Amino acid sequence: MNRRDLLKLGTLVTASTVFGATTTTSKNEAVVTKELALSKPLNNKDRVIIIGGGYAGLTVAKNIRLHNKKVQVIVFEPKNIFASCPYSNLWFGGVEGVKYDNLIFSPLEPASKYDFDIVNDKVISIDRKRKVITTLTDSYEYSLLVLATGIEYDYSTFGLNDEEAKEVYAKFPASYNGGFEQLSLKKNIEKFKGGTFVITVPKGGYRCPPAPYERAALIADYFKTKKLNAKVVILDPREKPAAKAKGFLDAYNTLYKDYIEYRPNSNITKIDLDKKTIFFDKFDAKEQEITKESLVFDDANIIPSNKASKLLVNSGLEVTPEGWGRVKAPTFRSLNDDNVYLVGDVLGEYPFPKSGQMAHSCGIILGEQIGKRLNKEDPKEGSVFPHNVCYSLVSKDSGIYVTHEAYQDVDGSVKVKTELFEDIDKKTLEATKAWYVGVTSNIFE
Repeated sequence: MNRRDLLKLGTLVTASTVFGATTTTSKNEAVVTKELALSKPLNNKDRVIIIGGGYAGLTVAKNIRLHNKKVQVIVFEPKNIFASCPYSNLWFGGVEGVKYDNLIFSPLEPASKYDFDIVNDKVISIDRKRKVITTLTDSYEYSLLVLATGIEYDYSTFGLNDEEAKEVYAKFPASYNGGFEQLSLKKNIEKFKGGTFVITVPKGGYRCPPAPYERAALIADYFKTKKLNAKVVILDPREKPAAKAKGFLDAYNTLYKDYIEYRPNSNITKIDLDKKTIFFDKFDAKEQEITKESLVFDDANIIPSNKASKLLVNSGLEVTPEGWGRVKAPTFRSLNDDNVYLVGDVLGEYPFPKSGQMAHSCGIILGEQIGKRLNKEDPKEGSVFPHNVCYSLVSKDSGIYVTHEAYQDVDGSVKVKTELFEDIDKKTLEATKAWYVGVTSNIFE
């Protein structure tokens, strides 16, 4: 099967997967668990189940196998296509040489090479006491469980009910997940004839902090190249961009003075789809007052708040006040279950950016730790810490970047050292391409 065949299959993802909705009631789930509890028993063999086949989950699977040849490793992923979010902004902005094919990969290739299983099914419940997960079609016992479940969308912070959220999702896709969201947003950008194009920045913690700002710059660059009478308006609840603020604001003010309008301290309260109007509270820092404002738009990329999978709370795992997974520092073990690990965007205990590189870096470390643990070796948890590099283009041929290095402080807490490189540099484009080839090759080849 080639990548184009995979792309066609990728459009079959259900709405329940998109919104992280549970397709059965709690009562029904209990019945399913009871009927299927011994469907896939361990049979005296260690089994690691990984929920989520993204950057983190696939990296963990490969690296378990590199350090343990005996354990059975199964990755559960509800989407039947891997479409990368990292690098997708380059495709949206029409960067030369970047095609949608560059975002599509088959997890079957590393699964075959490193001898782990990929199951295209949705996990709907976790019974931690019995160490059983239940999917839409089956149930499996596990020795160890890894949650690499990524993010789900929360449109309620924009004042939208479930029906309104579905409509916004369909018309103005967030494209913070791969697949048909990306195809829809790309089509909307290409058919845009002019006017106001809004990009909303999520409230709270969210996947890839610089992504909305990079996307705004590259879409503005595309509109500028097409000589459209258009403006990209960024509505941000923060007082400045969440990442690489100086670099992005410099780019907006120099490269896109007539094409980008950045509106900080804008807290969205409601979206009227019929009138294509966004209502928001605008905080004036100088006057220390809030005014109610509205914005009429022609098209939009509505990126809602992010949240962790319902599986965490429903299975009784400890979460932060914001709802992200808690772990025992300096490990990836759940705070209240030594047999459950959390990795990637779902992780909330540490000050890690929710990025593809950080998910990959953590996945390498965790895979080795699990492999050694099941080999009865010392996993040496806390001896190695992840790192992150994040490149952001601000035009088709230039960009900025940031690095993060995690470490354990003298008080035992895990902290992150940040180094910013915010001078717009043409070398960043080649560095971005090299990084992407390197990280995807490491996962899929």
